[in-house]
Amino acid sequence: MADVEVWVADAVVLAQQAEPLLSTAETERSARYVSVAARRLFVLSRALQRLLGSAYLGVPPERVEVDRSCRLCSDGGDHGKPYLRGAPGLDYSVSHAGRLVLLAWSSACRVGADIERLDRRLDPGLLGARTLAAAEQADLDALPAADRPARFLRLWTRKEAAVKLAGHGLTVPLASVRVDGPTACLAAPPAGWPAEPPILTTLPVPEEYTAALATTAAPRVALREITDLAGIGLAPARPADRRDAGPGATI
Repeated sequence: MADVEVWVADAVVLAQQAEPLLSTAETERSARYVSVAARRLFVLSRALQRLLGSAYLGVPPERVEVDRSCRLCSDGGDHGKPYLRGAPGLDYSVSHAGRLVLLAWSSACRVGADIERLDRRLDPGLLGARTLAAAEQADLDALPAADRPARFLRLWTRKEAAVKLAGHGLTVPLASVRVDGPTACLAAPPAGWPAEPPILTTLPVPEEYTAALATTAAPRVALREITDLAGIGLAPARPADRRDAGPGATI
C-alpha cells in the first residue's frame, strides 16, 4: 500500500496568518480578487503548498519553488499540475471549496484530489448530459430528484480527482471517464494517463462537503487537520476511517 497524507485547513480561520508566506507575485495576485472568500482560499492554498513543501523538503518556506508548467503540452504554459522543484519523487494535488483547502501528498504514488460543497447550486440534469457516462447518467436519473445534486457532486469529485492525478484537467472529456466503480476507467486513455486505472477513495470530510482521492496504488490515508500555521501546528494524524475512505470506496 502507498502512504498518502491528506491535509485539510479552514481558510476563514487561517488566511490572515498565511499571507506572510506568499511571494510578491502571489500577494499582488491575491489583491485582485473581488470575492473575499475566493481570496482567502487562494492565499491559504498557496501558503500551504509552500509551508508543507518546506516540511517535506527540509528547507525554509521561502526557498520552496512550486512549478505549474504543463508537462503535457508543447507550450509548457502555467496551467499544469503543480509540483515542487527539486522533489521529483513527491506528488501532490490541491483543491478548495467553501471555506476548506484540501491537499494530498505522497512519495509512493501519483495522487489527485478534489473537494466540493454539497450545497453548491447546479442542475444535475444539464451538467450530467455533458459530464457523465451513459450508465452514470442512468443511475442518476433513477434517483429521487432531491438526491441527484449530491450524487452528481460525488461523481464530479471522483472525475476531477482522476484527471488531476494525470495532470490533464478538463482537457479530458469528463463523460469519457467512468467513476461509478472502485477505479476511474477511460476507454481511450490519452498520453500521460496511468497504465493502470486510478483507484478512487471517498475522503471523510465535514458533512456539508464531499471529497475524493485518486491514486495509482492502493492508499493508506492519514488525514490531518491544520489548526495553526505557527510551526505548522497540526492536529495529530488520524488514519482515515476505512468504512468511509478505504481504497476503492464506493459512492
